[in-house]
Amino acid sequence: MKRSFIFIIISSLFISANAQGPYKMKALVDGPIILGGAGLSLLGLNYLKSKPNLDSAYVVTLKPEDVNKFDRGGTRQPRLEISNEYSNYALYAACAVPLFLYTDKNVRSNALKIGMLYIETMTIMANVYVWGVGSTYRKRPWMYNPEIPLAIKTGKGARDSFFAGHPAAAAAATFFAAKVFSDYNPDCKLRPFIFGAAVIPPAVVAYYRYKYGAHFPTDILVGIPVGAAIGIIVPHLHKGKAAERVSVFPAPGGAGIIYKL
Repeated sequence: MKRSFIFIIISSLFISANAQGPYKMKALVDGPIILGGAGLSLLGLNYLKSKPNLDSAYVVTLKPEDVNKFDRGGTRQPRLEISNEYSNYALYAACAVPLFLYTDKNVRSNALKIGMLYIETMTIMANVYVWGVGSTYRKRPWMYNPEIPLAIKTGKGARDSFFAGHPAAAAAATFFAAKVFSDYNPDCKLRPFIFGAAVIPPAVVAYYRYKYGAHFPTDILVGIPVGAAIGIIVPHLHKGKAAERVSVFPAPGGAGIIYKL
């Protein structure tokens, strides 16, 4: 009975959300993505946290020279907590950027739809992160810094360097906003500049994550494009004919896509 009630509520939300605008959403597709994706992300978080800690005897052998020259600068960052705090604040600000879409009256008329589409986008982003990073074991830059305490190096999260999750999430949010604005305003001459500006918040997040010693430059160079791609592709798959042909579903590692020819 509860499931039927929840389904009725979700269906009514999607019906009201599809009144107008460039995007189409389906209760039987997008509902499970949002709800199932939330559950999968929680499982993925446990999977990510299940990585075993490194042994101290091995950790003390790590040195900056073990890292390639391009990334080596990351091993010299002092891991100041203030850098971690700034990266978090910058991430929160980036995730709030889509709220500015509601200054557009056409977007406001589709407020529910855009809100649900944003939740879906970030749910997929969360799954890509927890399952993707959970399946890789690249050590953080601070692991190679002799000045970092051994207790930190042998703790949780020491092998969660690749890819950069904070910058990826920030990029997913800001590029989602740029994509939605672009689709609602196809004739706006500012569109290229808006997409260019979408890079700035994730770049700020990335800078402080780098200064914190949490990520190498190559982690960031992968993370931002991954987030940007998710922020653009998810709304695009709900647009026009693509929405009729494509089905997206949550899966470990992010999302599965079925395209009907």
